[in-house]
Formats: sequence, structure tokens, C-alpha cells
Amino acid sequence: MIRLLPYLSRRTAWLFMAVFLLVACTTNDYETGDGKLSHYRADFVDAYTNSNASFVKAMTDDGDSLVFSAPLKVKWATTPDSAYRALLYYSKVDEKPQPRSMVSVLVPNIRPMSKVKTMYNDPVKMISAWRSRNGRYVNLCLGFVTGTNEEDESKHSVGMVCDTLLQHEDGSKHLQLKFYHSRNGMPEYYTTKLYFSIPLKNNPYHLGTGDSLSVSVNTYEGWVTKTFTY
Repeated sequence: MIRLLPYLSRRTAWLFMAVFLLVACTTNDYETGDGKLSHYRADFVDAYTNSNASFVKAMTDDGDSLVFSAPLKVKWATTPDSAYRALLYYSKVDEKPQPRSMVSVLVPNIRPMSKVKTMYNDPVKMISAWRSRNGRYVNLCLGFVTGTNEEDESKHSVGMVCDTLLQHEDGSKHLQLKFYHSRNGMPEYYTTKLYFSIPLKNNPYHLGTGDSLSVSVNTYEGWVTKTFTY
């Protein structure tokens, strides 16, 4: 399971996250084909809880506002009247969204390299990376090779680090990020997927139109860098 991080607009995420990768959440894959959720629509969303910490509405990355036909309660969302980043599975009956399941999406805060005592780059699998249609996030889907460790309760540590902020002659900026990952001695038996959303607007570097951002991830085949323009 994953220790869920709340969405940054309501609460500040940890600079580095301890991630449990031993057991998947309700579903931790963006399922396709004939899986148990394959007949539902799946969207990345900013989802909102009510006073009982149940999800009642969401805004998709396509800009669609969804008000659920019934509240959805999940174990990892414990804060009432708050916002979370998530992958939502749902169907529509009479135009009313009926939520089926919701998977947590981690939103890492960006820490300057100067504040990182030791930079770990243990490899992961780069599955996909894309910019959300509403321009608010860069989303990553990464594969972690992990397993159980009976001797202790070690967890993968992950985060996002600012390597360099470049200023070009035309005034535009380029933010270079590196993915921080320490396996902390966890064995490598099987792969599980994890989703991350890097906020493009709500970060301390104040990037805007004409600026760019790159994310470098160390994989089992070497470093992979994905670049996105604002």
C-alpha cells in the first residue's frame, strides 16, 4: 500500500515520501482490456472530500466538473473538506457520475539540491510521462521493482529535486528536476506501478508561458529525460 499524500493546494506534502510498495491499493494500474475496471471511464482528477472525508466531487484534467451520485469513501483519504490528487474510475448513468474506485496519485514537493544531504538515484522503470491537458501537472507513471522484507519494515523513499534553474537570454527559464529514489534495501522481486503529478503552477519557481521543465529519471536502461513546455 501507499502512504497517501494530500494535494498541495490544501496541505503541504512532505519533501520526501515514504512509500509502501508491498500491497497495491484498490487498484494501482490504469487498467485496460478486460480487467475488473476496464468498462469504467478513468480520469486523473483533483478530488474533494466532504465533512466526513468522503469524496463527493472532482475536476478532471480535461476540465470536466463531476458531482458524484453518491459519496465515495476510501481508506487512504482521511482529511475532511480537503483536496486530493487521484485517478478516478467511474461510470455515468443519466449523466450522473457514479464513482467505482479511486487510486491515490502522489504530489511531491520540489526540494532544492542544496538541501539534499545524499542524492539517491536507485533505478525505476519509466512507463509514461505526459502533461495534463489543463496544463496544471506533469504526470509520471513509474514502475518500482520491489518485494517483501521480513526482517524489517523498510520502505522506498521518493521525492523530486531541483537540479538546476536556467535563465536564457530571452528571459525564459528552464527548470531541471531529478527524481529521488532510495530502495532502502528492499528486495527486487516484482514490479508495481505508482503515479506522480508534478504541479506546474503551484511550485516555488514561478514558471510561466515560454518556460520549460524537464524531469530526469534513472531507469534500468540508463537516465531518461522528459521535457515539457509551458
